[in-house]
Amino acid sequence: MLRRYLAREIENWTKNGLLEPGQGAALLADHDRRHSGFSLSGVLGVLAAVLFGAAVIALVAANWELIARPLRVAMIVAMIVVGLAIAVVARRRDFGWIAEAALVFTLLSYGAGIALVGQMYHLSGDEAAFMLAWTIGALVVALSFSSAFAAIAAGLLGLGYFFAEAEIWGRAVEASNAAAYLHVPLVAIAIAAAALRTESKVAGHLAALLVVGWAMWLFSERFGGDPGYLLAVLGAIAFAAGSLVPAVYQRLGGPHGVASVYGTVMLLAGLGVIQGDLSGDNLVLEIAMAVLILGASVAVLAIAGRDNQSIRRFAYVAFAAETIYVVSETLGSLIGSSGFLFLGGLTLAIIAYLVMRVERRFNAKREQT
Repeated sequence: MLRRYLAREIENWTKNGLLEPGQGAALLADHDRRHSGFSLSGVLGVLAAVLFGAAVIALVAANWELIARPLRVAMIVAMIVVGLAIAVVARRRDFGWIAEAALVFTLLSYGAGIALVGQMYHLSGDEAAFMLAWTIGALVVALSFSSAFAAIAAGLLGLGYFFAEAEIWGRAVEASNAAAYLHVPLVAIAIAAAALRTESKVAGHLAALLVVGWAMWLFSERFGGDPGYLLAVLGAIAFAAGSLVPAVYQRLGGPHGVASVYGTVMLLAGLGVIQGDLSGDNLVLEIAMAVLILGASVAVLAIAGRDNQSIRRFAYVAFAAETIYVVSETLGSLIGSSGFLFLGGLTLAIIAYLVMRVERRFNAKREQT
């Protein structure tokens, strides 16, 4: 929440007698004390750390053969130690963004160090092992320094590890391969712990995406089926649990919350994957799937759209994309490129008008309640 918006709302609440004047000032002071949002100077500082770290690593790599092996290792260790030392000093002096920038530089140095030392000593290992080691390093930094950037980096690196591990598609799910399948959820749990420790919502979302991807991967490996079906089923269950049985989740943030959002995304994305696999096989079946996706978009919008803006936005996008898809499959080859573009524009304009009407109705109901 932007501070300006919060200050304006507190002022309105105070005028309406909902808050005492002193309470509003106390709320703003508490917000300022705990607020850790983005600022231009902080973002530029982190980007500078990324560029500086990449420049140092590129310089070392370019002159790698000219440096003696012990000195190479010492240089890499020195970069990591310097980055951590700057982060510690910055944290003690309450320079949060300098600390985050130093930790980003440290993680870059650590990842480059793993790659360069492995190349130098010809250590055995694949891309998955490299990404796992890098992810563990990011997790250690995130948990030690309570760094939101390090937690997000761990989430991104964890996804990279998952994709590297998932390149082994087609092997059987056997005891000999169990470790590879167990490592991914363990990494997701560790990322979720880092997200809780650092209060990073982005890292939490990345951990959830990692779990969803792992479930799809395991399903495809074990049963050889289309992961879109599993994704759609999981989405329907998550949405039903978050919106149709809201009493269970009242203590976890109320109805139509995170579970409903993830359920909406997984349900519509899973149906989209199934539709993509059916493309070109049977036009009638494709249109039937399109009708199902359109109906699902309207259903989630009607059930949870009024209370959750994220669900509304994704449902709008899915409805518009599916409508354009239906037009392209049924009339695209008959009316030509210009006609299709005109009809597509007209369709989007109509959808925009309908969205505007729906938003007004939601706002009116919200004001009544």
